[in-house]
Amino acid sequence: MAIGTSTAASVRIRGDIDDRRIDRSELVSARRALRLLKGNLGYDRLHALVSEQIAEGNALFREHVMRSAGEQVTGVITIEAEDLTAADFSTWMIEAFARRDVLIAAQPEHYLMDMAEPQGPHVVETFGSYVVGFYMGGWAESEIDAADEFERVDKRYSLLRLDDDGTPFGSVSTTFVEAPYGMDAELSVSLPATSAPDAIEQHLEHFSVEFRSWMLQAAAETAAPCDRSSNND
Repeated sequence: MAIGTSTAASVRIRGDIDDRRIDRSELVSARRALRLLKGNLGYDRLHALVSEQIAEGNALFREHVMRSAGEQVTGVITIEAEDLTAADFSTWMIEAFARRDVLIAAQPEHYLMDMAEPQGPHVVETFGSYVVGFYMGGWAESEIDAADEFERVDKRYSLLRLDDDGTPFGSVSTTFVEAPYGMDAELSVSLPATSAPDAIEQHLEHFSVEFRSWMLQAAAETAAPCDRSSNND
């Protein structure tokens, strides 16, 4: 018997006007379950588990590269964070790159993230509806403009290469800017033209989930020493 959904049905907790509280509970449970499963499986078994999907996704994007003949499409999304500075977040991110558990947990569709690979950071995640394995070309050196408190910018760029044959298939860039309320993160992804708009739109959504996770964790961890100091006064 197939289990489906009906647009006519509505389920909620008594007293609530909708099911958003249930959605939030499901999200917390899903994150916890994924963190447990990914942690218990480990790098090698996770890689083996999605190896067929990686081969399929890589073949698809290799075809996109050929069909697009060098033409790419770029999508950009800006994330705002309050009470977190770009300087603090940038420092936290550099340290977080050594914490595989933090990187993996930030997005449900982070399957592998190994920053210590000799060929560059090795990542397996979703582009569009396909799982793709790739190496990041290393973040280009940070460009920081500290002329004004609200103009300090941290810019980074990375070329993406398929992990089976090294084919370059796209790039990502991040720009962190100080703002009066905290910071802005301008995130962009460039992919072969024939993969747009689906892969572009999906990866911008992917960015929003992972960077919100990282920003919230960074804010909590960078604020912790101050909080402890305040409590001791």
